[in-house]
Amino acid sequence: MVVMSKNVFSNSSFFARYMELRKDLNHNDLLEHPEMMRLLGNIEGKSVLDLGCGSGSYAKEFISKGSSSYLGIDSSSLMIEKAKEDVKGDNISFRLLPLEKLGELSESFDIAYSSLVFHYIEDFEKLSKDIYNALNDNGVLLFSQMHPLLSATPAYQGYFLGDFFAFSSYQQEGRRDGKWFNEHVVSYHRRLSSIISTLSRSGFFVENVVEPIPSEEALMEFSKLQRDLVRPTFLIVKARKITSFSCS
Repeated sequence: MVVMSKNVFSNSSFFARYMELRKDLNHNDLLEHPEMMRLLGNIEGKSVLDLGCGSGSYAKEFISKGSSSYLGIDSSSLMIEKAKEDVKGDNISFRLLPLEKLGELSESFDIAYSSLVFHYIEDFEKLSKDIYNALNDNGVLLFSQMHPLLSATPAYQGYFLGDFFAFSSYQQEGRRDGKWFNEHVVSYHRRLSSIISTLSRSGFFVENVVEPIPSEEALMEFSKLQRDLVRPTFLIVKARKITSFSCS
């Protein structure tokens, strides 16, 4: 998650705490990432654009699965510096570039991949069109984001009341403000229908929509995943570029 607010990752203290957090067992590793890899399928010979790549932790995995090239972009200079320092290999590159300026890329790709970033982007329609234009014919967009049930409630919390999950403001789309590590974080709530409709208008055919449910093995490793049996944490969407569609 790397585009939360303009300056949050310029804070070295926040950056350090975030990197420490990712070392522990978490929802991303046990629930989101396995499902993303399953949906990704065969990528042999495919070029990959990682949107909001963070520290580049998935770059070598893409190459090991047969990807012909990998480009990771991110708006955080600290993240890109760490990616370039830690992740080296043939056909792997990183670039400091906010998703809001994706249209500046001159290259095109077979796969656009994004893990838990899109809910931090204000103009999802522009982003969708930019991704469409950055993909080759029949290219694939695969992304995960915070589930709209979580982003709906102001401060994107929601509350568990015994065995029940309570939330509010689902129909009211727009900006949400909250705190993470005592830092101000801005995200944007969109209804599921808005997300899918925006992709369709931008020229994508939505192939799959997944709200991951933890496996028994994952539940044994990380008890906090029990809550995902009540409500989903993530929304994952796989869509394909319709080549006859003109996006402008």
